[in-house]
Amino acid sequence: MTTIRDILNKLKWHPDYDFSQVEISYLSRPEGILTIWGDEVEDIGTMFVELRDGTMIPLHRLVRIAHDGKTIWDRKQRRKI
Repeated sequence: MTTIRDILNKLKWHPDYDFSQVEISYLSRPEGILTIWGDEVEDIGTMFVELRDGTMIPLHRLVRIAHDGKTIWDRKQRRKI
């Protein structure tokens, strides 16, 4: 089974992808759905994505991952690369 973490790591480390072109949308409370870019990501952990500013986003809050404007994964459809 491919996990969200697996998808993010593939996008970050595979030479076919530019991680700065990755959009990660997540549920933030109380703001709603927010989006960050791959170049804001410091680390991809087992339970969190850590941003360069120290913000920790739980992986279970991710709702969509896109690369170059194309959806790679979303929570509803479970599409993946």
